[in-house]
Amino acid sequence: MSARIGIDAGIDAGIVAGIGYRTSAQAADIVAAVRRAMAEYGVDAVAVLACPGFKPETDTAPVEAGRSLGLPLVAMDEPALSRAAPHCLSTMRHAMPGAGDKSVAEACALAAAGEGGELLGPRVLGGRASCALARGPVQRQ
Repeated sequence: MSARIGIDAGIDAGIVAGIGYRTSAQAADIVAAVRRAMAEYGVDAVAVLACPGFKPETDTAPVEAGRSLGLPLVAMDEPALSRAAPHCLSTMRHAMPGAGDKSVAEACALAAAGEGGELLGPRVLGGRASCALARGPVQRQ
């Protein structure tokens, strides 16, 4: 199962790892979720780690996870999450800024994958973090 946002022929695609996480999550939780998603979908390499921009700036777990994985981190703003939300595969119990009741991890992955982005499948859940992978031209805001 996949979700697609348009297709731009001739653009090199990369894989984006979009994350959602509880405020109690540690970098290790995020790293584990990314690795679990990569194993689930048979992905060997990821180009970018995308997180929600509505989380507090004092939240260092995504920054530390990006460093640990050797990935650049991009924070997706609410308008980008709102544009991606209709294309998400999973819903959540609580509404989140920009993503509404859709998966934040999936919305982050799709938003960062850019026009033509496509989810590889639904998010992979972990204890305190989740990860969704999307293929696309990759937006580095």
